[in-house]
Amino acid sequence: MNRKGKLGIALTLLVAIGITIYITPELVKKVKSSPLHALYTYNVTKSFTEVSDETVEVASVPMGELKKLDTVDQTDVKIEGASRNIEKVVAESLSEPKKYGGKSTLNGPDQGFKVRKFYHTKQYDKGEYTVTRTNRITGKEKEYTGTYYEPSVQDPFISWSRDYK
Repeated sequence: MNRKGKLGIALTLLVAIGITIYITPELVKKVKSSPLHALYTYNVTKSFTEVSDETVEVASVPMGELKKLDTVDQTDVKIEGASRNIEKVVAESLSEPKKYGGKSTLNGPDQGFKVRKFYHTKQYDKGEYTVTRTNRITGKEKEYTGTYYEPSVQDPFISWSRDYK
């Protein structure tokens, strides 16, 4: 065997030994049970900035008419500026999505108006997040920042209507 061949085998053994040092049975258990938290710890800091809303028209009912409605709607968590792994970590620190809806009977407007429109407004607490990821082995830290939207603590859904001439 020439000198380059022996060097290649030695480097391969060195790499294999280096990997064996880091992959212990305890670490393998952690990786299998929680892939996000096996090698890293995460610290999430949130900072509320404003209430944001999204309004959708649900129905339009003419004067003198009734409309039966069965609706189901939901406010979801939205995260901007994150990879999938970081998005999962941020989502763990946010409110659960809120569901709203049910059966209702909607009435048209009173005399003098042509139509009554019904709306749902979803309200979100908007803010900035910072995730500090720390490597459990090396202690090296990396920060990720972005924007989050979670269902508002106060009034996640507002139902309202307006009469039009």
